[in-house]
Amino acid sequence: MSSAPPTAANMGSDLKDTTAPQTKYKPCCVCTDQKAKRDECMLFSTSNDPQKECADLVSQYKTCMAGYGFKI
Repeated sequence: MSSAPPTAANMGSDLKDTTAPQTKYKPCCVCTDQKAKRDECMLFSTSNDPQKECADLVSQYKTCMAGYGFKI
């Protein structure tokens, strides 16, 4: 056998980095309530300017996504 015997110094050398964030979120899976409200407003708006009418909901969605580290 050419490898060294296990010791406290080398036993965990192949483990994953524990300093990385524990949970990696996908953009499709976060802020679903805000996204649904934004989409409903934009799709079913009777206004001549849906972007203006739904600006507050779009802003809430962007703020929520930024909280998870996504840039929109």
